[in-house]
Amino acid sequence: MLESAQQLMVEDLYNRVKEKIDDTSLFNTPCVMDLQRALVKDRLETPRDAVDEVWPNVFIAENVAVNKSRLKRLGITHILNAAHGTGVYTGPGFYNGLNIQYLGIEVDDFPDIDISKHFRPAAEFLDEALLTYRGKILVSSEMGISRSAVLVAAYLMIYHHMTILEALMTLRKKRAIYPNDGFLKQLRELNELGIQQRNKRS
Repeated sequence: MLESAQQLMVEDLYNRVKEKIDDTSLFNTPCVMDLQRALVKDRLETPRDAVDEVWPNVFIAENVAVNKSRLKRLGITHILNAAHGTGVYTGPGFYNGLNIQYLGIEVDDFPDIDISKHFRPAAEFLDEALLTYRGKILVSSEMGISRSAVLVAAYLMIYHHMTILEALMTLRKKRAIYPNDGFLKQLRELNELGIQQRNKRS
């Protein structure tokens, strides 16, 4: 009886993690579990403020998008709200008089949500912001650890040809981030696609 209970526990544990340890990568993309391990390793040493500059002139923040005086002090020219209508309730009109360009993305922070359709538009907006004279962009979400982090990672992968691990670790050096499993899977797919395209060109 005890043996069968232990077997059930092992099977249950395996069923819960098997999707995270999927390693059917053509290009050695780390599995979700390995990515999660890398993100939590030495986490006490990772800074975590309300707002962090995670790449030159790219800031990730929680609850700063509604603080107009803080935005002015930071010199923010663009805002990418990754929680538009789902946690951070601002919009273009909120920033009237501040000369801020705004892009709102309405996406919930759940593993079964498709955030990948926003990778390219968000990356283009980030790139445009950084090409602007004295451009500084704030990427905001409720906690600044999942949706915003995934969109900035996608930008680094698309425009700076980073691998998924390079992009996530670049952000993690500056901010503690914890994207959900589903978002990490979608970043893995972007990683595979990017490597495939680079291999075709070479």
